[in-house]
Amino acid sequence: MEFTIKRSDFFKGLQSAQGVADTKGAIPILSHILIEAISKDPSGIWIYATDLNVGIKGFYKASVKSGGRFTVNARKLFDIVRELSEEDVHISEVQGLQYQDAGEQPGLHREAQAEGLWLNLVCGNYNTRLSGLPFDEFPPFPSYGDDYLIKFDPLQLSDMVKKTIFSVSADETRYTLNGTLLEAEDDTIKMVSTDGHRLSYIKRKNPRKVDKKLSVIIPRKTTAELLKLAETWSEQGKSDDEAVFFSMYENHMVFRKGNFVLVSRVIDGQFPGYDTVIPSNNDKRIIVNRELFIRALKRVSLLSDEKSKMVKFKIGKDMELISETAGIGEAKERIDIKYDGEEVIIGLNAKYLIDVLTAADSDEIFFDIKDPSSPTLFKPSNDDDYKCVIMPMRLQ
Repeated sequence: MEFTIKRSDFFKGLQSAQGVADTKGAIPILSHILIEAISKDPSGIWIYATDLNVGIKGFYKASVKSGGRFTVNARKLFDIVRELSEEDVHISEVQGLQYQDAGEQPGLHREAQAEGLWLNLVCGNYNTRLSGLPFDEFPPFPSYGDDYLIKFDPLQLSDMVKKTIFSVSADETRYTLNGTLLEAEDDTIKMVSTDGHRLSYIKRKNPRKVDKKLSVIIPRKTTAELLKLAETWSEQGKSDDEAVFFSMYENHMVFRKGNFVLVSRVIDGQFPGYDTVIPSNNDKRIIVNRELFIRALKRVSLLSDEKSKMVKFKIGKDMELISETAGIGEAKERIDIKYDGEEVIIGLNAKYLIDVLTAADSDEIFFDIKDPSSPTLFKPSNDDDYKCVIMPMRLQ
């Protein structure tokens, strides 16, 4: 195997693989990426990474002198390429160890030492050699076809994931909450996430009407990788040929855009019913400037309790934000709002609310309340199809 590739293209490929490669796992091959060089037109390389639950592959143009496959430690190669100058990178497979009288090299996989699995990298005046593992140990990439169930605009996908990912539960014991629910029915797409204390919901149009309702839970790690990819894809243009296609095959899901593919196992189980959680009768609406709200909240929350993160909201002619931590101090700030209802005091987790305000992209936020013990509803003033629910906290 031998090829030459632009440093910037190679770095992008390695960067995409970093979040998927299992660098801390017990199976050595999963900490490696697989590089496959293709000499036929179009000439280039495929870069694969997997942790057995999530897999990723991408194609990058390169001048290939001879094809082949090679595995190499994902983190080490990425760290090296990150520091290289902007010159072309030349990669070649070296047959046999080239250390005379050195004996067995410490720290190398025995098969690598026996078979001479080495990758040589040259960029300008820099030269390095990295050991690899037999490429046939690398797990096969799941099969998929050209059919699809949902066609996303890259910007649309990025927006939907960004506005729901922060509510995904990190509690591994609550298995079905460790991911984002993706639903498609008729001509609509929905994404929903919850950790039991908050919920995020977004609905958008699907360019392709689905014949049968789709409901699948995207794992948390897959959601995080999808967000990174979707943000990159949204910057690359939105032509029809560059749409993001979603499909299902057996027990795995596939997101693909051009010559880039993300596959993942699905989470088995039933996602909790979210319709009943989203309040429909919160009759007290506060309208507040988003930028003003988030700045005041960040300042006041600096003195909130480290564990609860609670900030009190005293709402009347204006809104007063109050926080305190025993033995440390307290903070208060008033901000202007639009509200003509009765006075109400409510306690909320400041971090949860900051996440919502950061994700929203309108000038004003609707803050809907029923009473201090009922779920609160937040949504941008310009988007009725994006909603976030936060459960209130008990006031002391």
